[in-house]
Amino acid sequence: TENETFFIDITEKKCPMTTVYVRAKLDAMTSGQTLEVRLHGTETRRNVGASVRALGHAILADSPVAGSPDLYFLSVKRR
Repeated sequence: TENETFFIDITEKKCPMTTVYVRAKLDAMTSGQTLEVRLHGTETRRNVGASVRALGHAILADSPVAGSPDLYFLSVKRR
């Protein structure tokens, strides 16, 4: 459904595969659905964010995971 939310944990993946996993998941989704991504490292955070924006999707949230150093959470709305 349009308001459905999916989750992917790419904390164990290394760049550039992180963007590949996120893009593949987004490609399998439909417009209006949300993807929550858990990732590791500021470089991965920057690269995935840039890739998602370049594809035209909206980042709803981009924040550190509380109590977990160098882990981040992105929430992406598929366009």
